[in-house]
Amino acid sequence: MAEREQCWVINNEVIDPPPRIALTKEQLTDLHHQFIHDLDEKGLLVGAGPFLDDTGNRFGTGMIIFRAKTRAEAEKIANSEPYIAHGTRRLKLVPWQRIAGR
Repeated sequence: MAEREQCWVINNEVIDPPPRIALTKEQLTDLHHQFIHDLDEKGLLVGAGPFLDDTGNRFGTGMIIFRAKTRAEAEKIANSEPYIAHGTRRLKLVPWQRIAGR
C-alpha cells in the first residue's frame, strides 16, 4: 500500500449577496488563477478546477486540492485564496489523504 499524503480540499461556497470590493470580477478571477499557479509552482497543488454538469456547463464553484502537513498550515494557505480573502466565498476546508495518483 502506498504511503498516505496529507492533503486538503477547498470546497467553498459563494456568499450571496457578495460584499462590495475594490476589485472587478475579472481582476479577482485573475488573482484566483495566479493563486492556483503559485501553488503548482511550489509543488503544493494536487488538482484544481470548476464543477461542470454533464453538458459542460459550470455549476457552483470548484475545488482546489493541495498539500499541507497541518490544519494550521492548510488554513493559512486556504485563507489566502483570493475569493476567500476578499470575502466573496466562504471557506469549507476538508482534510483528505491521498493514497494513489500523482
